Amino acid sequence: MTHLNDTMPTNFLATHRKYAHLTKEERVMIATLKSQGLSNRAIGRQLRVNHQTINNELKRGTVRQIRRQKFNGKTYDYPYHIYSYEAGQNIYLK
Repeated sequence: MTHLNDTMPTNFLATHRKYAHLTKEERVMIATLKSQGLSNRAIGRQLRVNHQTINNELKRGTVRQIRRQKFNGKTYDYPYHIYSYEAGQNIYLK
């Protein structure tokens, strides 16, 4: 039987403790796994943290981006939101 955690390095999983803050590496993994379309619960299972921790981190590190497009002399702004592990890490450090 294979588990989702079989793809993770064993030393990474062994070092995570309960009630510990997320590391920069974990935030990078959250960004990667979320971009692959995994749910918060699936990401939480892989990182061995509660799915609510993933949800909180995604809220903390989500930033607003704006894509601008010019058409017929007018500029149109198209805002969208994306998770940035750098933003999450910076907010955590503050």
